[in-house]
Formats: sequence, C-alpha cells, structure tokens
Amino acid sequence: MPALENEFNALILLSSDDEPGAEDSLRAILEPFTLKIVDVQKIALRGRLILALLITCDPAHVRAIETDLAEFGARTGFDVAIDYSEKP
Repeated sequence: MPALENEFNALILLSSDDEPGAEDSLRAILEPFTLKIVDVQKIALRGRLILALLITCDPAHVRAIETDLAEFGARTGFDVAIDYSEKP
C-alpha cells in the first residue's frame, strides 16, 4: 500500500471481559477505512482482555473511525480509547 498523504498514527485500546472473536470484530469495524495495521498486542488475563492496535490512517477517516468504534463499544460492552498523533 502506498503511503497515505498526511497520515496519522492511531493507538486503539479495547478492554473488557475476554470474549471469543473480539479481534475479528474490531478488524471488521476497521475494514472499510483506508488504514494499515502496524502492530497488534493482546493480553488475556484472568478472564479480561486488553487489545491494542497501532494503525496508520487517512486523516479524512478519523471522525468516522471514532464513531464506528464508539458504536462498537456501546454494542459490545468494550471500553474503547483512541489516541491519534500526526506521523512525523
């Protein structure tokens, strides 16, 4: 994939009870957007899940990504946090 003009880095953090298919569900939410998954870290401990994705994304998609992830969190019970920073 070619570099995106003015691309942003975004760190997406999810936490909740450990549910099967959480990562697949998150990837399905992100699929429509122009982005690249740079790294994924997953911690499952004592029935809890922390899932972190580092992505680069098109700045034009930032608000839509936030909206879709907020809806995902409300629907599934996952706590969702997103931290964006412009890529140097």
